[in-house]
Amino acid sequence: MATEEQIRELAYNIWEQEGRPDGKDQEHYYSAKRMLEEREAAMAPTSQLQSASPLLPQPASTNPSRRGRRG
Repeated sequence: MATEEQIRELAYNIWEQEGRPDGKDQEHYYSAKRMLEEREAAMAPTSQLQSASPLLPQPASTNPSRRGRRG
């Protein structure tokens, strides 16, 4: 999880890149937070995502003793 310091530093960089506009501090803060969260999610191993979320499909069982049988 991104720290408050990381979010603020990135928000400051965004603010500077946009020419230091007035009144966009919250926009820059939340943009920075979202960017850091997306970066962390992209770097997370797939196996951790599958075990953490019941919404993601789990790998199919490859147990050969169960193939072709109906229960």
